[in-house]
Amino acid sequence: MESATFKQPVFVRDEGHVVQKIGCVMDAIEFLEEWPIERRGLLHAAALDACYSAYDGRKPVEAANRAFTTWARRVAVIEDLPAAPHWMTGPKISKVDHL
Repeated sequence: MESATFKQPVFVRDEGHVVQKIGCVMDAIEFLEEWPIERRGLLHAAALDACYSAYDGRKPVEAANRAFTTWARRVAVIEDLPAAPHWMTGPKISKVDHL
């Protein structure tokens, strides 16, 4: 079975408006399973099916990622977080580097 980790994590807001990082198939399954039953629909079912199929190795992980992302956009829970500024992620420079 291939790695169940998404190439790019998806950030979503739950019912309490807490942002969660969905970085793998199991994270997506847990988020979808916790979604209120009265707010589920066909797209939710399709996303959940794609995630379970990827978890079982019957579908590629990328298909689960696409299905989950499509569902999250449709129900408006996806968060497009800005990338961290370069000064936060750039190479680390220490005094040792200058010797």
